[in-house]
Amino acid sequence: MILRLVSFVVPLGFDTLAIALALGVRGGVPIVRVALVFAAFETLMPLVGIAIGNVVGLRFSAIAQVIGAIVLIVIGAREIREGLEPAESDESANLRFDSVRTTLLAGLAISTDELAAGFPLGVSGLPIGVLLATIGLQTLAVTAAGIAIGARIGRGFGLRASRYAMLLAGIVFVALGFFLGWEALHSDQRLGSTLPAVVPAVGVAREREAATGT
Repeated sequence: MILRLVSFVVPLGFDTLAIALALGVRGGVPIVRVALVFAAFETLMPLVGIAIGNVVGLRFSAIAQVIGAIVLIVIGAREIREGLEPAESDESANLRFDSVRTTLLAGLAISTDELAAGFPLGVSGLPIGVLLATIGLQTLAVTAAGIAIGARIGRGFGLRASRYAMLLAGIVFVALGFFLGWEALHSDQRLGSTLPAVVPAVGVAREREAATGT
């Protein structure tokens, strides 16, 4: 369970680190406020997807896993595309923290990946409380550390590091998506291979019950 938990949570941390480094390079960012807001949004936003994933996963386990895998691959592909953009482009340029409204909007803007990732998280079968607590603590620590580090390194190096973190997050998301897809298809094949053996066994049992009854 721990390995699966880490495989879901760590790429979200790289994504957060990419934004935090860019914010630190920009300077003048209130570390504590931003870290708390980011942690709150990135913890709460997956709940919608987790709820849907839980419901669908209970009824259509293999199909839900495949859908979750596709969602992760799409998220990862987008992260990779953004990570390959020129380092000079700053994804955090439109984020503002000079009022409560702009701070909340910034928290909403940076947590869209968590909203989408909620579905595969719900399908994963991981304990929701542990999962959300881990995401929240990781986001709090990574945001604060990323802003502090970004403020102490040069703009060019900081923005490149931000892109590398985003690229790494995308690669891990894609790899995890392919693994979950393979796992879902493999488990479905194993289920299908057991049916020919199960059906005759059920038939024999019914015949014995009928013979006993007569």
